[in-house]
Amino acid sequence: MKILALTAIFLLLTACGGGSGGSDTDRFPTNNAPYIQTAGWIAGEYSPSSYFANRCIDPRSNDSYQDLLGTYVDENNWLRSWSYETYLWYEELPDIDPETITDPGYYFDLMKTNVLTNSGQDKDQFHYARDTEEYEQYAESGISAGYGFTVSLIESSPPRKVVVVFTEPGSPAADKGIRRGAEIISVDGAAIANGNADILNAGLFPSALGEWHNFVIRDLNGTSNRPVTLQSSEITVQPVHTSTAIPHGNNKVGYIVLNTFSVATAEQQLINAINNLIDENINKLILDLRYNGGGYLAISAELGTMVAGNRASNEIFTQIVFNNKQSMDNESYQFPPTAYGLSAPEGTELPKLNLSQVYILSSGDTASASESLINGLRGIDVEVILIGDTTRGKPYGFLPEDNCGTTYFTIQFKGENAAGFGDYADGFIPSTSDNGTDQVRGCEVDDDLTHLLGDSNENMLATALHFIDNNSCPTSAQGLASKPQHPLSAVQGNLLTRYPNMLLLR
Repeated sequence: MKILALTAIFLLLTACGGGSGGSDTDRFPTNNAPYIQTAGWIAGEYSPSSYFANRCIDPRSNDSYQDLLGTYVDENNWLRSWSYETYLWYEELPDIDPETITDPGYYFDLMKTNVLTNSGQDKDQFHYARDTEEYEQYAESGISAGYGFTVSLIESSPPRKVVVVFTEPGSPAADKGIRRGAEIISVDGAAIANGNADILNAGLFPSALGEWHNFVIRDLNGTSNRPVTLQSSEITVQPVHTSTAIPHGNNKVGYIVLNTFSVATAEQQLINAINNLIDENINKLILDLRYNGGGYLAISAELGTMVAGNRASNEIFTQIVFNNKQSMDNESYQFPPTAYGLSAPEGTELPKLNLSQVYILSSGDTASASESLINGLRGIDVEVILIGDTTRGKPYGFLPEDNCGTTYFTIQFKGENAAGFGDYADGFIPSTSDNGTDQVRGCEVDDDLTHLLGDSNENMLATALHFIDNNSCPTSAQGLASKPQHPLSAVQGNLLTRYPNMLLLR
């Protein structure tokens, strides 16, 4: 398997650019495969996906692709066969006649298991597709259309409530003074609480650059609303949102807010951040992954090396396990000693903190490559103290595959750590003790939108600092019980994103 097949693991958002997304083109040729006209659908019989690849309703004229004119049946047949070849739980797939559904996107939505986890959740919550051009641009550079704010859905049904959790530096939102804790009251005249969902989604998630939309917001602790007009622009995501050293008693605590592994620039930014913390002589580390939905598994492994240092040398970070038809691709990947070359020069020696313990701030939005970091470190006996909420639960990944201008993400493998554990489909749970599997020692703490990220009074960070001092959680779940609680000092919500699960307002 190519190394980019590993680095293309884009676990809640998306990952590596490139038309095939790191697929094995030797076994599944797409460009030069013969086209065979099948006699029609026969349940349980599958032609190779290569027979239908790049046969498109609307073929691209771009020289980078080899699209030919096809039909929706061709595209559905490709999805059906490709899913059966590569899906981790292919035996649980429905077998649907490709001629009966005229929309390939909807057909793909059905190509997944309906089995539930032990807690009653869908086993596969991560099945999605994305426009290939948009996906590649974002994965390579972190550029997408938007305003530069990320929002959380505090109340999912009317009366809805949407609050800003962070803004990107230099973005239109930041330039208009929109900061963490600001509540969005309305969009283009539609009230967030009970307005038209189509209007709200179109305004919150612009599909193109240059769109103008009108917002009404209420700043944190503000007494009145204010109008703000924003134009959608190219937003460059800064994976490392905050990096600082916090003097704290006899300790010097490193604090990094890492909002995504999904952009290649995270590699160099993390190397820079860790080097700076080494220069600051920190002896404790808090990684804030509460909004990190995943991304490049390779960068997650690199961060594991930077945290654990010498104890990670020659140790397994993750073991990738495919379905039994793809078992020849099963492989173990070690903690890398040097950079893969996604944005830092390939072969750059990774800086090492040489820590035996790390504090990780988490939420229900912490997923995929973030969870792989937790699992990988625990697999080599680095103690993880988990502060926050139960993580999303995604020990799975995919190798994104383009067909006819759409990149598809279907679960194709699961990951296990050096101890052979990878069964955390219901997430990692902050608990009073560590059971070596899904329960991780730590404290349950809700998100706190009344303080900026990095403020030592913010509940999650304050709880982690308390744990550093006392080796235990505060007696109050929120840390500072004596203080009056602001309505946003203890909130739970889901980040609103266009991808991967279309968690928009409904």
